[in-house]
Amino acid sequence: MNNVREELEKIEIPKELHERSKLGIRSAKAEKRKRKLSKKIIISAAASVFFISSIGAGAASIPSFNHLLSIVSPQLALLLQPIEMSSEDKGIKMEVVAAMNDEEMAVIYVAMQDLKGNRIDETLDLYDYSLTGARAFNSQIVDYDEASNSAILRIQANGGEELSGKKVNFRIDSFLSNKQIFENVKVDTDLNEVTKNKPQITLLNTDNISSGGQIFEEIEKQETIQILKTDQKEIYLPEIEFMHISNIGFIDDRLHIQTKWERDSIDDHGFFYLTDDLGEKIIASSISFDGNKYIEYIFDKGPADIEKLKLMGEFVANGNHITGEWNTTFQMQAVQEEKNINFRQNFGTWTAEKMTVSPLGVTLYGEGEFNSAAEILVSAKMKDGSIQIFDSTISLNENREVQVKFLPGLPVEVSNIDSININGVEMNQ
Repeated sequence: MNNVREELEKIEIPKELHERSKLGIRSAKAEKRKRKLSKKIIISAAASVFFISSIGAGAASIPSFNHLLSIVSPQLALLLQPIEMSSEDKGIKMEVVAAMNDEEMAVIYVAMQDLKGNRIDETLDLYDYSLTGARAFNSQIVDYDEASNSAILRIQANGGEELSGKKVNFRIDSFLSNKQIFENVKVDTDLNEVTKNKPQITLLNTDNISSGGQIFEEIEKQETIQILKTDQKEIYLPEIEFMHISNIGFIDDRLHIQTKWERDSIDDHGFFYLTDDLGEKIIASSISFDGNKYIEYIFDKGPADIEKLKLMGEFVANGNHITGEWNTTFQMQAVQEEKNINFRQNFGTWTAEKMTVSPLGVTLYGEGEFNSAAEILVSAKMKDGSIQIFDSTISLNENREVQVKFLPGLPVEVSNIDSININGVEMNQ
């Protein structure tokens, strides 16, 4: 069981919101795929769903509340509200095991077990799922057992205060499993040859696209954008059957790679990057159009920049898309320990004016424009002398109101915190 605890402590929360419908992975080891993503999460007013998983050792059968406590942490016995309500469909059982919420977010632990097959595995990814009253949410696998085809997931949702004391419904309509991961895929294309040919281009109305990456703000200001003419090439990548390169060339001193995706894929996705001899990666921005049939990846690199660069990619294919109806209704219960701390600090583009501390994290409230690139280091000194690092971040910035929550790997007992440290400034509880 100690091994499980050690694995759980390593769980990270992704930096960027997961974008569905083959918009690619914002991050994969750099902007990363939906697994080893980095840690900050920026949530807009109309936030999307994202996912990340981590694998641990597992249980012998679908877990009960007591089993969950033995897996995660004995401290949770004082923090979590036992739920233990289940739903079964198509030979798969889903149980909401436990839950808790503070003013900003809610956490529920959900167990899933395949009673008739092996549709639950270590790549389990909730696809269509919801929690009533939540504005945005994510799920993480915190425990998986191959012998019993079972997994425990932790669901985190924004809107905690609004959920306090209310009946909520957690629902799963579909999930993905049996993922195939293709890393370090080399694209067999000579970029120096690409520089010699001027591609055909066309204009695309920006109202009909979705985009991401560094060029997002630039595209937002334009009515049209230049893209490569579709279906001018057919360049296939090794073992990648759900996508091929349909054109490649330079437009306005930027390398464009256009890809065409199979219509019947559910959540196959990926991204391209340029790499040099030292292994440094340059990640592309992207735009999706024609109902996500095409994704055009755009590098801020011109012909003079790519002489010694190689074009690579990372991709994920989903083998199983399991649909069904699993849902339970239960009442949320707010955490009892939550403290307000006098705090004011200027972070350049915004100023924090209030701090709260709960078992689910440290939250700063303020005014201005939150800068996700500016690192804020948050830790807690516990009364036993140990240091708890809050190394994952969820932020909300709307109408110049800033709310940033710093999350620990596991909930903490507030009464055991001696002091909070923000960028070297220590505040006693």
